[in-house]
Amino acid sequence: MSENKTNINYYPGHMAKTKKQISEDLKLIDVIIEILDARIPISSNNPDINEIVKNKKKIILLNKSDLASEEENQKWINYFKKKGVTAIKVNCNTGENLNQVEKEIKKIMEEDIKKEIAKGIVGKTIKAMVIGIPNVRQIFFHK
Repeated sequence: MSENKTNINYYPGHMAKTKKQISEDLKLIDVIIEILDARIPISSNNPDINEIVKNKKKIILLNKSDLASEEENQKWINYFKKKGVTAIKVNCNTGENLNQVEKEIKKIMEEDIKKEIAKGIVGKTIKAMVIGIPNVRQIFFHK
């Protein structure tokens, strides 16, 4: 008896295109800023992105932090810290804590900046890529 098998590809073309674009642009990027939903950080993370950006410096923004308890927010901040990644709770609708993002970028880039200065390169622009799945990102830059 022969078995009928149908191969179905559930990976939408726009996602494959975006993944390819991210991979191509990474060589120009210093820091990845990944926006996750503070209520469901693991579920709102795209595991493909982790594989693509594994060697880049990264900051996680726990967006919609106002919809999660302070205790849960802190647990996730500690979880990511143990993995060597800075996580900041933010609310992209109100702009809460977005001012911390630039400070954290400078902090994690400090060694690289010192190396550049030692080579005589001063004032080099730090390039960041903001990533996240739809409905998590909302508006990143507030007025």
